[in-house]
Amino acid sequence: MKLKIGEIAKRSGVRTSTIRYYVQEGLLPKPEKANEKMAYYNEGCIERLQIIQELQEKRYFPLYLIKNILRRMDEGLSLPEAETVENAVFGSDDRIGRELIDRPAFLAATGLTEKELKQAENLGILIPFTTGADKTLYNEDDIRIGRDGLKKMIKLGLALDELSFFVELGKKIVAKEMVLRRKIVTGKSTRENILITAELTRIGDFYRDYIMRRLFQKQVEQNIQKSLVKKRKSAAKI
Repeated sequence: MKLKIGEIAKRSGVRTSTIRYYVQEGLLPKPEKANEKMAYYNEGCIERLQIIQELQEKRYFPLYLIKNILRRMDEGLSLPEAETVENAVFGSDDRIGRELIDRPAFLAATGLTEKELKQAENLGILIPFTTGADKTLYNEDDIRIGRDGLKKMIKLGLALDELSFFVELGKKIVAKEMVLRRKIVTGKSTRENILITAELTRIGDFYRDYIMRRLFQKQVEQNIQKSLVKKRKSAAKI
């Protein structure tokens, strides 16, 4: 059933200006225009507006996350499933209520210079959370890697291009993970595909961290043992 915007506003409790804004932001489908002054909205917009209000007022989700969740619901997931996927794939659960920040705020939060930030982004060792047509935005992970990673590396005397191996090897790991994912989801429905991807993401996040941490630990242990052996041999010669 097609409804005028006034009826949609009345039945949903959302102002017409807000409804138009949601259409502009892609959270609601564009209405069908009868003429320059008259447009009709699908009745399904009422339920969609209720979901948006639920996520905003009770869960404090920002609009960019709500848009992702609505898109997944359009692909066949229920609201709880869509939230689960968003949290698993993009790590949104621990960031709810936190705002994205623009470039000047990011520089202030991390202590990086404009030159350092440009170089890091060109090298791919810092990847902004979102890059839109009008502005680039950064999240908590970006701030942490800029402040506690890149800036401290620079202070230790390392050049940023010395960190590019993380990107080169990281791309190879991701490519291998995508091969495994395709193998598992082949023949599955879109809904099954999305849910499996969420589960694989959780497993991958854990396993990547586990392997890298253990490899680093073992290498440090080997280096210490070699150093001790060298010292013992030097002491024996004296």
